[in-house]
Amino acid sequence: MFDSNQFYGHAGLLRDWCSVAQQLPINGRMQHGWTPTGGLVDAHLKEPWTPYVWSQRNLDKCQEAGADHAVALGAPFLYLPPREDPGPAAPRSLLVFPFHGWEKEKVAGDFANYGDAIAELEAEGYGPITVCLYWIEYEDPDLRAIFEDRGWRVVTAGRRDGNPKFLHGQRRLLLEHAFVTANRVCTAAFYALSVGRPFFLYGPAMGLDGTTDPDGLIFDKWQREAFPTLCYEAFGGRCEQDLGRDELGAEFVRQPDELRTLLGWQTSQWPQRLAMRVRRSLWALRNWLTRR
Repeated sequence: MFDSNQFYGHAGLLRDWCSVAQQLPINGRMQHGWTPTGGLVDAHLKEPWTPYVWSQRNLDKCQEAGADHAVALGAPFLYLPPREDPGPAAPRSLLVFPFHGWEKEKVAGDFANYGDAIAELEAEGYGPITVCLYWIEYEDPDLRAIFEDRGWRVVTAGRRDGNPKFLHGQRRLLLEHAFVTANRVCTAAFYALSVGRPFFLYGPAMGLDGTTDPDGLIFDKWQREAFPTLCYEAFGGRCEQDLGRDELGAEFVRQPDELRTLLGWQTSQWPQRLAMRVRRSLWALRNWLTRR
């Protein structure tokens, strides 16, 4: 099993959908978050096994990169068991997802400025407000205080690995609110739209420290050109549900028997699973020898 296949409980969700044993590995590497690219880094697209991606956008980018063997399955979020929508807890409640870093890169940006921007929305009548931080930012008490001191609820969906309930909890949080916002299009934005919650872009751009776009302005220009109807000035309260489902690859969601076959989980596919383990070992050995 590739470790990244387990992020956000993805592999477990797909196994539950297919009603297979939890120990069976996926026979390829899976995209684990929304991205406007091919869904996986170039090095992973060049691996000899199947890259599993989400959407037509990702498939097109894979083909541009020469990865014609990529297969789209839709986002694992779409494989969550059905849940009745209870409706938002308050008619103007707002869930906020500030752009976040990750385990190897920190956010380059001013969260205080972002807090000021959200306060402008509160003055316009949005609220109560919940701010959902990635676990790294959540564990920083000074950063949490930027939002908590304004009287807003601050939560986290938790760590992405070893957390099979991550997406269950994130969907529940989305459904508790009437509106969702972020300062950067992100996975949660399209999850929100797919479950019928209006999403809009708002607030100052941010980027990742040490990248070619640390202030986020390059990406901000792209996202506003790519998703003009999600920008707050054009938002108008609409929920672009079809857009959310398209970006998550809803058209590629597979029925259990087809998915079992694709991922190598049919009982009769045990020889292929054994061969995959051998191929992974040989690939790892080759890479180790190359680095020496």
